[in-house]
Amino acid sequence: MGWAARTVVALVVASGVLAGCSEAEPASQTLPTTSAQAAPTTEALPPLGPADFPMPPEARTQDGPGAEAFTRYYIGLINRTSTVMDAVPLRQFSQGCADCDRIATDTENDAAQGYRYAGGELTITWMATTPTISDTADVAFTVDQAPLRVVDNNDATVPGLSFPAYPQLQSGILASWDPTRTTWVITTLTLG
Repeated sequence: MGWAARTVVALVVASGVLAGCSEAEPASQTLPTTSAQAAPTTEALPPLGPADFPMPPEARTQDGPGAEAFTRYYIGLINRTSTVMDAVPLRQFSQGCADCDRIATDTENDAAQGYRYAGGELTITWMATTPTISDTADVAFTVDQAPLRVVDNNDATVPGLSFPAYPQLQSGILASWDPTRTTWVITTLTLG
């Protein structure tokens, strides 16, 4: 069938459809309600992380940018732990991660002694993710660590628990995707 014949058939079908609409109908006096509008394509994610430092949505995607955002978030949790001495979130987002557990345990032990941290912030200066992301992610990054002092209740430096600055620590994480919580979970953390 040529293009002219197709056009004629299309016009005949269209006029038949429109003919069914030719009867007079009273106009609707109301607008559609919001329930008649399209539903959102994604549901809101339940919050994760501490109330004062919730995980951002961009860290909860199963792709390279999501793995990088999650890495930045976890380093932010380590920095937060240094100021509030709360290691629970570090354990919440790790699974079998020896260094994550070590940092959490050191924080808990120091808090039990009445110690607190001054400095020690980690700043990510470079980051790259493996190009293929599935249920696991491998993120390489470099961090600068500020000098750290552990102080007691009298603001006195605790002997043997202070460290100088460490620039350009070659670091990385291995993470697994947790579909039940829609988040990455660190299985290996290397700092320096």
